[in-house]
Amino acid sequence: MSDFKSLPGLDKAAILFSVLGEPLALTLFKDIKEDQIIKIRLRSKEMGVIDPLLRKEVLEEYYFKMISDKYDNQDNADESKDMFDFLKGLSDEQIFYLLSKEKPKIAALAMEQLNDDQKGSFLNRLDLETKKLVVRAIGNLTEIPLEAVLNVAKDLEKKVAFIPETKEFSRGGGESMAKILGQMSEDDAKLYLEQIEQEDPKLYEDIRKYFYTFDDLLGLPKEKMRELFNAVEVDDIPLAFKGQEDKLNMVIETLPPKKQKMVEPITTPRPKAEVDGAKKKVLDIAKQMEKEGKITIEDLVGGEMI
Repeated sequence: MSDFKSLPGLDKAAILFSVLGEPLALTLFKDIKEDQIIKIRLRSKEMGVIDPLLRKEVLEEYYFKMISDKYDNQDNADESKDMFDFLKGLSDEQIFYLLSKEKPKIAALAMEQLNDDQKGSFLNRLDLETKKLVVRAIGNLTEIPLEAVLNVAKDLEKKVAFIPETKEFSRGGGESMAKILGQMSEDDAKLYLEQIEQEDPKLYEDIRKYFYTFDDLLGLPKEKMRELFNAVEVDDIPLAFKGQEDKLNMVIETLPPKKQKMVEPITTPRPKAEVDGAKKKVLDIAKQMEKEGKITIEDLVGGEMI
């Protein structure tokens, strides 16, 4: 049931009935005879739960058929010679702006008109799941009728007029991204960093020149870790390491003997917001020490590897 290419027409119609709902489907299939409607209705019930990807492929095929049927059959021979010419003058940023919100099949069709460098740039900016869908769609582009291709080209060309100029696309790079991550919660920042590391290693390296997490503080040399946590309020130290007692013990060992005796693990449940707040206080002190030159970003995340 999951092989779209071998799916019979009856099954495709049954899936559309299931997804669109019978009332809407009946308005779309006005020319279908009553006996065929009955067959589709029965087949729809027999199929039960339909694989989401299969459902999506059937809907996309129907979508392209609709836009193909709407296209007037005037002579487009001259127009089709270079129908995606409008893409040639766009920057990588503008291409991403134009195509990233389109359906995977439309994005794949337009992407195939680009040069290899532009294709790579566009794909690398997509999230992993969307990238998979677009790459998969590339393999099925031959199934799209010419009329649909022309219609897609016309639609995209109209949208190009609303794309901001390239100068409006300037990115702040790693430093700007680091400031944005710094405004997020620790958990969200880690998730974004992990995603960026997978999809854009160069950007990740640039960000890490300016950004560090609470966990990175444990990579400080002992003497600097001692200075940092000695500046933190006693009650905030165990709170920041709630649920991470092994790391708390590592920090306690760096503290002066008198302060070591004052720090005790927290065994009772505490609100996550309080734990995150304590971590932020420690990070704020670390950032102040960085401004004063007492610690460096290399101390926290390591220098360049050679």
